[in-house]
Amino acid sequence: MDNNLPRILIGLIFYAFGIKWCYEYAKYWVSLRPRDNSHVTKGLRLIEKCQKLISGHPVEGSLKLIATAVGLAGTVTGGLEEAGAVSPKVVLATIYLFFAFSGLVDVLNFYFPHNVSEGLVKLALAQSFFIEGFLFSWGSIGSNALVDRILTFIVWTTSMVIILELVWPELKLLRACMTLLHGGWIAHVVRVYHTMPILPEGVALIFSWHVAAASAVTLCIVVATRSCAPKLIIEEPPEIPIYDYCQEPDQRM
Repeated sequence: MDNNLPRILIGLIFYAFGIKWCYEYAKYWVSLRPRDNSHVTKGLRLIEKCQKLISGHPVEGSLKLIATAVGLAGTVTGGLEEAGAVSPKVVLATIYLFFAFSGLVDVLNFYFPHNVSEGLVKLALAQSFFIEGFLFSWGSIGSNALVDRILTFIVWTTSMVIILELVWPELKLLRACMTLLHGGWIAHVVRVYHTMPILPEGVALIFSWHVAAASAVTLCIVVATRSCAPKLIIEEPPEIPIYDYCQEPDQRM
């Protein structure tokens, strides 16, 4: 197996999560609009069919478990150099197992929503991102410390955003954008710096372009989702007659 293939697959899975969360954010706000069946577009009907198909299966939990399996396979078969007191393979395996735990909570929430709440799902996901950033900041995993620090910043920001979503749901858009950045960073930079050296100024420039790409993808998905939604029809309020108290006859006369 190519040593770079697991990182590419994991990056693509994170990218899929980011795209899904961008769509869910836009769909949530669109669903608040009053719907007029006569103005439903073909694109919206197709989206609704896909949503019904996806909602019938625990997609997020399954993707996390698949990412865990791919990551563990790549870690076991990959040629990571032994550095420090703890093997990088053990550190990476720990990160993947935390995401497996988050995927298990997702599956339990799908089949037993009364027992496993949505808050527990967000807590498990935030915990997984936090542990990933924590171990990347302290473990000797990569050969470029700057790349690892940027990845730590990305995943810690994502973890904080997920926690804040418990009181501010609109932050899901930032979670989606950071996850797109996360997936692109793993699939590109984390994969490349093991085979070729990258100077700090090069890393900074690449990070800037990754931020621009994640923002552009987020913008396109949200705009496309809302464009397929029915238009908001605002009816004019009825006219309310104003009683003229000044012209009221004096009832006492």
